[in-house]
Amino acid sequence: MPTPLDRRKFFGSAAALSLSAASYANVAGSNDRVRVAFLGCGGRAQAHIDLVNRFAREGKPVAAVGVCDVWDGLEDEYDITFGGKTTRRRYAQGLYPSARKCGLDRADKKSVTKDYRVLLERKDVDAVCITTPDHWHGRMTLDALSAGKDVFVEKPMTRTAEEAVAVVDAWKHTGRVVTVGVQSMADAVWVRAFETIRAGTIGHVAHAQTGFFRNDERGQWRYYRLAKEMTPKTVDWDLFLGHQFECAGQRVGPTPREQPFDRAAFAQWRCLWPFSGGPFTDMLVHHVTRMTAAMGVRFPARVAAGGGLYLEHDGRDVPDVGTVVADYEEGCQLVVTATTLSGYPLEEVIRGRLGAIKFVRGGFQLFKDDPARGASFAPRMEQVIEPASVESVEPPKNETEALWDNFLECARARRQWTFSPPDLGAMAVATAAMAVQSYRTGRALFWDKEKRAIAPADGSWAERWEKRSKQPGEQPALRPPVHQSLAGPWLNGKGPE
Repeated sequence: MPTPLDRRKFFGSAAALSLSAASYANVAGSNDRVRVAFLGCGGRAQAHIDLVNRFAREGKPVAAVGVCDVWDGLEDEYDITFGGKTTRRRYAQGLYPSARKCGLDRADKKSVTKDYRVLLERKDVDAVCITTPDHWHGRMTLDALSAGKDVFVEKPMTRTAEEAVAVVDAWKHTGRVVTVGVQSMADAVWVRAFETIRAGTIGHVAHAQTGFFRNDERGQWRYYRLAKEMTPKTVDWDLFLGHQFECAGQRVGPTPREQPFDRAAFAQWRCLWPFSGGPFTDMLVHHVTRMTAAMGVRFPARVAAGGGLYLEHDGRDVPDVGTVVADYEEGCQLVVTATTLSGYPLEEVIRGRLGAIKFVRGGFQLFKDDPARGASFAPRMEQVIEPASVESVEPPKNETEALWDNFLECARARRQWTFSPPDLGAMAVATAAMAVQSYRTGRALFWDKEKRAIAPADGSWAERWEKRSKQPGEQPALRPPVHQSLAGPWLNGKGPE
């Protein structure tokens, strides 16, 4: 039978809670640089490259030593008109612009390549930063770990649950350092909330909600630029698709026959199922990761998802409205919802029997709830509800920078528990993968914790809770009214008195 919420450690190790902004000079082996190669050189990669280059200029022991991308790339300036304004933008993405940014010779085929395996073969590469489309994350991470590299992989950690399990196993087996690019995990607010919950401040955690909302008339992800320079001659389409590779028993991507070359498929891949989970992976993984970490739960026992492609009919596969309902063995539920059709937000809240936590910038608010009163709050929020107290938590000035600082510190100290470790990454991937499958098949799904795999759901989830409700001694959290003593079946023509 399910047990009350287990106040487990925030991560799998207390070390994750003690990481600080200690100077590099205090880290073991601080005279040695961490040499980083970048696998995938699109827009997100540029932020990582800029950070590593800045760290190097500031004297921190890190250096960019290799780049990989399937596209030659482009550097130019262009005008964009949106919202009634025309702005001039600088564009630099792809293989050769990234090589130039890193100070690498584009003719050096061991440092500048379209085949990531070339970089993994180099003994002088200590770590890789993986910022490819989602369908490549699992294969590249596994190959990097096998080659003895530490890994910074953007979210989602993998595209499928099977890949996520394989990455966790490889991470444990190799002892390498892996961090998943869920930038908000660099914020200590989730640790503080977890400690508050573990102390029993809001009682048994029963329900939580979070979400993400965008609104862009161009269509979500269609703002990623398409350029004439993206052609079958400049893009290694076979490598991009990954159909010649396998990961966790499945082909990495479609064949060219299944997905012919298309600039939109290449640059706006988040719109298509073979490469992405749409809003379930791109938008909701961040929120699932941090909320479940704060709640103290991991893999959901049951997931159901709904939504649809209601308005953005521009050739995409993925929905523009999606909602995930995840139920946990600990006796709680997380509702995660997103839409790309409206920007109006949803409060990020964890609800307990004795109160609630509402996350705000720079901390969280605590609200008290009293089950003895029957109703502590108005059913609608016409007026602002005043919190009982406010917990202030200083956020990092730059979450991506803080995540990188932590990753490099752990890599140099050979400490596996980063701010955003693979066990959290696997949980988020499994939840998202279950959501995608539920949405596309119309069925609820279970997580089989023994097999560590997705399984079809049945009526046993509700039946188990209903059975528990009828077992004697299962009401320690309730104070039944006096008249409840009259409940019960009539036997021999006589009822309870």
